[in-house]
Amino acid sequence: MNSKEMLSYFGLTALPFSKEIPTEQLHLLPSVEKHLAAAQLLVDTHGIGVILGKSGTGKSCLLRLLASRLPPGLYKPLYLCHTSVGIVEFYTHLSCLFGLSPCYRRASMFRDLKEHILSMNSSRHVHPVLLIDEAHMLNNEILAEIRLLTNFHIDSLNALTVVLCGAENLSLRFGLSALEALANSITITITVESLSHEESISYIENRLASCGARTPLFTKNALTLVHQASAGILRTIGTIANAALLKAFIAKSQQVEAEHVQAVIQR
Repeated sequence: MNSKEMLSYFGLTALPFSKEIPTEQLHLLPSVEKHLAAAQLLVDTHGIGVILGKSGTGKSCLLRLLASRLPPGLYKPLYLCHTSVGIVEFYTHLSCLFGLSPCYRRASMFRDLKEHILSMNSSRHVHPVLLIDEAHMLNNEILAEIRLLTNFHIDSLNALTVVLCGAENLSLRFGLSALEALANSITITITVESLSHEESISYIENRLASCGARTPLFTKNALTLVHQASAGILRTIGTIANAALLKAFIAKSQQVEAEHVQAVIQR
């Protein structure tokens, strides 16, 4: 028994809840469209923004969607996710990300980055957008430094957009006096919530249809149970739904019933 046999049994062309879903196939639920519009407004205004949410709610997918919609001739998205580092290693990562040769001196890398960012804006007319995932793991020194990186021409030019994406507890740190300057510079905060019952069902059915399903593969009771068991967390929905599909396949059932979902969540 393998995944190909299961896909063939249900008439699917691919695993519907894989993390490798192409960006253009991501389902734009109403809440996702709302968050994406706010993120695009942040980029248009060249500010500093924050995306907050529990693990698995789709924050990284939102970053992917945002990056894919930036006109390549006008914007340059740069993605960073290794955040449990010290200040010098952080600057080393940034330097490599911007195509610069890192050195061992923090001040030199800071200066080189600022000059390069200004050059991107003035000479190439390209605005860099720094997307920092797992931002809640950044230490306070780095968070304070990010504000300094966005200070150009005596704080009169927005040459770098920064999106800090992380767990909800990140917002608590902005109340610290050491991060007051950063907190005051944040123009947009996006809070990614769990999916509603309707959105959970829409997401599951859309993913199945995108992968070739021609008839409903989950009963209404099964869909409701997936939503309840996952609490509307996007990643958990996919994990439960995939496992329930496997249970139904093993049982040679034509549909995923509530009992298959129940068997998954009771493990």
